[in-house]
Amino acid sequence: MCPDSREEAQTWRYVFEEPGEGWEQPGFDDSGWEEGPGGFGLEDTPGAVVRTEWPTHDIWIRRTFALDEDLLDREGEIALRIHHDEDAEVYINGELVAELEGYVKHYITVPLDLEGREVLEPGENLLAVYCLDTRHGRCIDAGLALSE
Repeated sequence: MCPDSREEAQTWRYVFEEPGEGWEQPGFDDSGWEEGPGGFGLEDTPGAVVRTEWPTHDIWIRRTFALDEDLLDREGEIALRIHHDEDAEVYINGELVAELEGYVKHYITVPLDLEGREVLEPGENLLAVYCLDTRHGRCIDAGLALSE
């Protein structure tokens, strides 16, 4: 589906400075962004898989993924898998599907509600995440999976 980077690095486009309006939209031009493997963060963050250092308070990350139509027919089974330290906003195809506050010490599963599932489309989709960290520790990684 759209794996996170725990077992295998997933390639994301990312920036550390505010990218401008519409950054979470599929048509946004991110060609000037850096490209690197997830997860992002600092090595000493509990439970984090860090493959790309994130040295600032803010990060914006984007990646595309493909979905088969048969996966979309499985109502209620698609969930966000995310490890965030600290606050995170998660968008799919430009629509906000999750706002998460604080931090977690491991990957968590956040079921997508009906509105979150409705933004998924057969074929190419965009996962975009903004994360803000104001304290010690820092990480962000996300993916989508069939919920258990």
